[in-house]
Amino acid sequence: MKRKKVTAVLMAAAMILGTTACGSSDSGQENKKEENTENEKKEDSRENSDKGDSAEITLLMTNDWVDESTDLGGEFTKTIRQYEEEHPGTKITLQGASQQDIKESFQTAALAGGGADIVIMDNSGHAIDLAAMGLLYPLSELATPEDLVSQYQEGPLNSGKFQGEYYSVPWYMDCCGLYYNKERLDELGLSVPTNWEELSGALEKVKEAGYGGIITYQSAYAFYSFFYQNECPVIDTSSETPSVVIDNEQGKEAWDYICGMIENGGLVESFKEATTWDKVYESFANGEATFLLGGDWCASGVDGINPDLDYGITTMVEGKTQATVLGGWTWNINANSKNPELAYDLIQYINSEKGDPILAVQGKISARKDFDYAKALEGKERLKVFTDEFPYTCARPAVINEKAIDELITNAILEVDYGKATAEEALKSLTQKLNENIASNYK
Repeated sequence: MKRKKVTAVLMAAAMILGTTACGSSDSGQENKKEENTENEKKEDSRENSDKGDSAEITLLMTNDWVDESTDLGGEFTKTIRQYEEEHPGTKITLQGASQQDIKESFQTAALAGGGADIVIMDNSGHAIDLAAMGLLYPLSELATPEDLVSQYQEGPLNSGKFQGEYYSVPWYMDCCGLYYNKERLDELGLSVPTNWEELSGALEKVKEAGYGGIITYQSAYAFYSFFYQNECPVIDTSSETPSVVIDNEQGKEAWDYICGMIENGGLVESFKEATTWDKVYESFANGEATFLLGGDWCASGVDGINPDLDYGITTMVEGKTQATVLGGWTWNINANSKNPELAYDLIQYINSEKGDPILAVQGKISARKDFDYAKALEGKERLKVFTDEFPYTCARPAVINEKAIDELITNAILEVDYGKATAEEALKSLTQKLNENIASNYK
C-alpha cells in the first residue's frame, strides 16, 4: 500500500463523514530544485530565530491549558512567554479547542492548507490518522530515530509511529493500573492479586461474599492490557498492511480470560453505563466495585467522591509477561508549517525541565526518560506504581481509525456482558469486523 492511496481514502472519508475522534516517508528522487528550496526555508527559519528576526508559531491546545485564569493555564502561558523572551523576535500564538473537538478542528484547517504549527493530540491513534492523510510533519526531518529513542519512553513514542516513521513527540504519559479496596480484601482474607489466576480467584471470593468485582471505563482501553500480557498485539502492525491477530492462540486465550471474568460476574453492573470516567470513580468510591482498572487520574476522581475510602494501587496483573496499556498526550507538527524547525525546538523546550512545572500542576508524568519521577511524586507516593509500569507500557495498535477498532472491541465485550453472544461467537464476529475495517482503511 502506498501512502497516496491511504491518504486519498481518508481524505474522501473526511469530506463525507467528517472525523471521529508495541512505512517510512521516503522522498525518493524528488526534484532537486524543490528539495533545495525546502532546505533553504528550514535554514532561514532557524537563522531568523537565532538572529532575533520575526518568526511566528501557532500552538493548538485543549482549552484548559490556555486558560490563564487557572493554575494550569497560568503556568503553561508563563513557560511560553519565557521561551519568547529567550528567543527574541519569536511570537507564539495560543489557540484553544475542547478535548473532543481538537482533532477535527486541526484536521479541517490542515486539509485546507492551514492550521496551527503544533497541535497536542491524545496518543490513542489520532496522530496515525493524521499522518496517513499527510497532515503531519515527519520527525525524521528534525531528529534521528536514535535521538528520539534515547529521550522518550518506547510506548509513547510508538503511539505516533506510522509505516516506520515517527510523527509524534511524546509529552506526558500514563497507563493502566489495578486499584483495590483494602478494607474489603482484608475482610475476605485476600491478598492483592498479582497474576491472572489470583485475580480470578479474588473475583470468585468477592462474588461469594455478595460484593461487586471490577469497574473500568466502557472501552477497549483497559482490556488491551490482557492481550498484551498474553503476547498478542491484537493487530500486528509490523507489515505495511496491518494484520488482525486477535484470534490467534494467544489472542483467544486472552479473550477467553476476559469473557470468563464477565460470565462469572467479574464486571459490576454499572460497567454497562460507564461511558464516562465519573461513573467509574463513583462505582469504586461507593463500594460497588472492589477493583478498578484505570490510570493515575482516577485517584483524584475517587478521592473527590470518597476521601475516606481505604484503597491501594498496584501494577496490572501479570500474564505470560508484564504489560499494560498506554495513555497520555503528544506533540504533533503540521505538515503545512513554515517553521517546522522552530516548532520542534519549542516542543523540546516545553518537554525539558523548564516545562516540568506545567506538568506538576496536574501531577502529570513526562514521557521523557530522564524525568525526575521521585520529585514529581513527592506527597503522591502511591502513584509510583504507574511509573514502575512505564518500561512495559504498550501503545494501542497504531492503525488508521483506531477509534473504530476500540468501538468494535467494546461492542463485542458488551455482547458477552449482556448475554447476547458466547465468547466464541463474539470473537468470531469481532475478528470478521476488524478485518473488514482494516481492509476498508488500507486499500
